[in-house]
Amino acid sequence: MRLPKPSSLGLRLPRLMPRLAQGQMTRMLGVALWAAFWILALTTLAAILLFIFMAFVPLGPIGLTVTTADGGTNVPVPRAYILFAMGAITGYLGGFTLILRHLRVIIRTLRMGDPFQPANVSRLKQIGVILAVVTGGAWIGQYMVSRLVRGELEPPSVFDLITPAFSVLVVFVLAEVFREGARLRRESELTI
Repeated sequence: MRLPKPSSLGLRLPRLMPRLAQGQMTRMLGVALWAAFWILALTTLAAILLFIFMAFVPLGPIGLTVTTADGGTNVPVPRAYILFAMGAITGYLGGFTLILRHLRVIIRTLRMGDPFQPANVSRLKQIGVILAVVTGGAWIGQYMVSRLVRGELEPPSVFDLITPAFSVLVVFVLAEVFREGARLRRESELTI
């Protein structure tokens, strides 16, 4: 038995991906970036306050309980290590907060219909630099921690940097594309 096609019955199948009205995707991105920015900014502020609290308020000895098959042992953690970890987390969150801030401004210029501004070129380059610093800092931090707890944590390999390095490269290529777009826009304004 052969079933008739839905179109012959007068039914229309919904499209898998509905077409978005012009600018609707940009608005959705703007809202998502706004929410992510404020969540990350508040989290960064909380991390800064916790770092300041831990730096200036004397605390008792802090220990880390490590459980193994034989039981658990309490390992004392020096205050400097905890402050280093809190500083690293704060820097990591702060870096991504700055990236989201730049992306929000770029989306705003896109919504105004003028994304090829020279300021967006520098914003993209700053995003690339921040991304490189955050990625490099996280890799160095993982390496240092793996050296401190020998045998407990695998040190990161150079191959862990391939995807982030590629991402940084893509951001810098996009910055050059925006620079060329800004140049072409300037030339077209002069010819009119």
